[in-house]
Amino acid sequence: MSPSLRSSSGVAEGPSTPHSKEARRAADSLLLALPRELLERTTVANADWKDLCAIGATCTALRTLAQASRPPGLFLDCDLWRQEWIRVYGEPGAVQEAAAAKAGSWKALFAARTLALRETEPWLKPSSFEVQASVDMLTAPLVKEMAEAKDTAAGAEAATPAAGDEASVPAAAIEGDEGEGGLCLVFLVDGSGSVTEEDFRVMTEFMLLAVRSVAAGGSGGGGGGGEEAAAAAATVGEAASAAPPRAKVAVIQFSNDVRVEQGPVEVDVPAFEALMAGMGRMNGGTNIALAVQKAGQLLKPLSPSTRRVLVLLTDGRIDSHQAVLLPAASREARDMAARLGDEQANVRLHAYGVGRGVDKQELLRICAARDPDTAEDRYLALMVLDEAPW
Repeated sequence: MSPSLRSSSGVAEGPSTPHSKEARRAADSLLLALPRELLERTTVANADWKDLCAIGATCTALRTLAQASRPPGLFLDCDLWRQEWIRVYGEPGAVQEAAAAKAGSWKALFAARTLALRETEPWLKPSSFEVQASVDMLTAPLVKEMAEAKDTAAGAEAATPAAGDEASVPAAAIEGDEGEGGLCLVFLVDGSGSVTEEDFRVMTEFMLLAVRSVAAGGSGGGGGGGEEAAAAAATVGEAASAAPPRAKVAVIQFSNDVRVEQGPVEVDVPAFEALMAGMGRMNGGTNIALAVQKAGQLLKPLSPSTRRVLVLLTDGRIDSHQAVLLPAASREARDMAARLGDEQANVRLHAYGVGRGVDKQELLRICAARDPDTAEDRYLALMVLDEAPW
């Protein structure tokens, strides 16, 4: 029989057969009448993301099977879209798990990542949900402290004495001790010759996103990209004076040398925006160890209980004229990160790959200098092209 005279369900029909639609419905009903487990294993179990989208567009019943979340009664033992993520992008880490929650489903996260890659091809870029989830990891100590402070304040309010007995409640229980706790973000920004102006722009935009997140209370909510980021920036700008107390930020740019663009100061979004707009790239070589050392010097006067978060934005590459010193320079950066963690408490280092030919393994080794078990979760390829810059 000619293929043109056969319906998608395999029922013969001509272009004017009056019962062709009814026949297709009957065939579809027979398919949907299959036992659920058999239906799942013959339609969605081995489907890739394109097939899942096609299957989900056919009817309500099959759309339920192809949806991102595991519906009640589904016999398959994993989320279909999470499984597809693993097949296409690899095993998800803590950032991706958190990003899926932000996106609302693995299907939404998969779609966001796929769209991001299409927009920047051949560059590799995470979805806005992954970027925001990573930023939330930076500010997690602040979120935890704010929650604890809220609980303390609620307890203090419940214990507030009657008039004339104020002395029995310590003022610190209500107002907090300005000399303790808090968060200090220190951005270490690569301004070396292997970093282009576009790479540098990606770094400054990320720093703005992180600072706005701190100003908003340590959580950026949803995706946080494009127009959403601009809207969030406007909201944060209006509420800048309400930034959480004891949240500080510093910026160190490095190449062969280091330049302190801003020492640790309390979060001020408009001032930070102005700083980013006026910051020029240094050019030169790459000395990550010197940047980590300078960060340690800036952090040393702070309270031991202050959470210190170093945010390294770099391609991780030693420039060609420094190649002879590569093993020593690489080891020095890791040793300096480990030393900082030994000398000062509450230190955590996160790394973001930006640029061409990013040396991911080197950045992971630097992250692993402290708490190697979570090093993978503290690295994110922010904007990467897998080729050498020269």
